[in-house]
Amino acid sequence: MTTPTSTPRSGATRPEENRVRTPVRRVPLRYRVPWKKIVVYTLAAFFALYLVLPFYWIFAMSFMREVDAIAVPPNWIPPHPTLDNYLSFLRPDDSQALVGGRAIRETPFALGNSMIVATATALLNLVLAVPAAYSFSRLRFTGGKLLLIGYLITRMVPSIAIIIPFYLMIRSLGLLDTYWALIMSYLTFSLPVTIWVLKDFFRAVPRELEDAARVDRCGWFRTMWSVFLPVAAPGLVAAAVFSFMTAWSEFMFALFMTSTEAAKTMPVVAANFATDMNTQFTLMAAAGVVAVVPPLILVLIFQRLIVQGMAAGSVKG
Repeated sequence: MTTPTSTPRSGATRPEENRVRTPVRRVPLRYRVPWKKIVVYTLAAFFALYLVLPFYWIFAMSFMREVDAIAVPPNWIPPHPTLDNYLSFLRPDDSQALVGGRAIRETPFALGNSMIVATATALLNLVLAVPAAYSFSRLRFTGGKLLLIGYLITRMVPSIAIIIPFYLMIRSLGLLDTYWALIMSYLTFSLPVTIWVLKDFFRAVPRELEDAARVDRCGWFRTMWSVFLPVAAPGLVAAAVFSFMTAWSEFMFALFMTSTEAAKTMPVVAANFATDMNTQFTLMAAAGVVAVVPPLILVLIFQRLIVQGMAAGSVKG
């Protein structure tokens, strides 16, 4: 026996159709939480703090007394600011002779030595790199690419692996404890990079400009000065600043090659504030701040050209 099923009339509605559908409420875009941006900005803030905090700590410590610098918990702001650490470099007294006295007396000489060595390294680096970069960009000779790659391979060799041969070579030339010992060593670091950067700038110069200069009876030097160097100005500045900062901050070669205030540089003298008996943290911090000022000023002045030079040298073939 079958149960009859009732068919709804044409005007009737089904029960499920009588239910009220609740519309989905979407959160406007301006009220949504940008979690991706929050994570990115938080990581960027931590990374910036990681980079800036050591510099701030050195700067703050340079204005502290020794007892405030070693206090626990640390003083992030100098409780009793003082300029005595900086004035010590100008007028060392007998009370500082026991700890760090020699380093205090050598600091003004080391600052001048660093300036001379870094400036000479930057200038000689450009003088030697410009002809070499022109040769690699314009001339085609057997083994050119291999030689250029060989220059870059020398940058991969750790400094500690070549310091003993360099020391023996410099000693045989009688150049120990001189500016030339450091300049010759630092050129080996900066010259390959400078050649690699400048060759891309020189390669970008149209040959028509070079041919026009030759038609006007310009020699090689005049062509280089009037055509190539203006185009390569960002690369020249970037290479000069790079070689200057490399020579300014280098420590290991300066430690091996120098022994007196006649050639000691700032990194070596700053390390001498740490002795077997004690460590003058505030004086070391003041010396570090003094050592940072010249390269910082150089970078701020040529910031735009440095960025252009590094960017162009990294993307061109």
